[in-house]
Amino acid sequence: MSFVTVRHHLYTVSRPSRGAPVVDDIARQNGVGPVDVDLLRALEVNALAPAAPHAVKHGTRLHELALITSYLRITAANAFVLRADDYGSSSRRIKSFVSEAVGLGMLTELVRHLAGGGRMGPLYDFDALPATLAGRFRRPGVRPDLLFAMERHWLAGESRGRTERRPVRVTKEPRKRLDALLPWAAAHGDHPLVMTWCYLAGTGVTVDVYREAGQGERLALDFTGRRNGPAKAGDGEWLRDRQSDDVGTEYLFEHVLATRARVEEQLYSSAPPTGIRIAERPLRGGWTPADLIAGEPGALFLGVLERPVSPEEGLESAAVLADRGIDDGSGLSVLIRERLVLALATGRTGQPWDVLGGQLSS
Repeated sequence: MSFVTVRHHLYTVSRPSRGAPVVDDIARQNGVGPVDVDLLRALEVNALAPAAPHAVKHGTRLHELALITSYLRITAANAFVLRADDYGSSSRRIKSFVSEAVGLGMLTELVRHLAGGGRMGPLYDFDALPATLAGRFRRPGVRPDLLFAMERHWLAGESRGRTERRPVRVTKEPRKRLDALLPWAAAHGDHPLVMTWCYLAGTGVTVDVYREAGQGERLALDFTGRRNGPAKAGDGEWLRDRQSDDVGTEYLFEHVLATRARVEEQLYSSAPPTGIRIAERPLRGGWTPADLIAGEPGALFLGVLERPVSPEEGLESAAVLADRGIDDGSGLSVLIRERLVLALATGRTGQPWDVLGGQLSS
């Protein structure tokens, strides 16, 4: 776990009888402070990003993840920071990839933290929706990046990443982005929406969280009072906002879940076998240096299991492996969710198979 600084913002919305809703005002909430985030969990959404119409390849995805970790480091004070000099010397395209990937990961971690980790299920990438179905899912304005499966509802999330000094006041950019997102939320029954802006710097990472103000005192991401389910008899406003060819979020989830499974299978098929079993399931995958720039010790693993594990099996197996890392001083972090396995062995070089239960190969 490492620290990032979080700042909460509430925005109010003006909903004219005609025309799109817009942000009326934005106010910062109290409660600025550090939040623990898990780098591997922040990498998960990037590890499972689809590559349609092409298949995802294990080797390509592994090195994409290593490129992200190469531009980040963790200080002695256990804070995430950007390697500003290395980042500054990179091309604009690489900068965009790193800032967007880190921003997306921070969105997932902040939602998990603020909404309560136990109440959050899988997350789904809107881009995973097949093109033939995407046209049926009404999207006036800008569609968000992700959908989160919460305990009693679905939450749409938008992430933005910037490598600049964090602004003292709210700038025009977040307001304009919210204005672009609100028509989509309104078209789907005022769908719950959260937006994060991640500011990466050589001194730390700050994440600004934006959510719509509600009635009464509520937690930062408590949307339990919102309409989140399918249309029902008597829901006239909801029905008027939908068209006959619209697809509800339930239908969307079914197809996106199938796409996630397809990405996992593509990774499994293209990954080399390891000869290791986790939770009685064969594991495929491989290691790469976690730092491709400065060459500091650290090894990153991306793997896929033959079959998915339950949440309990995943947590138990990850804990067993992490304890093994403590025993041999490798500083091992492990994430096992469904079929995906991510591991980061700090202080190790080469391919430390021993920390996963195999033999050291280099």
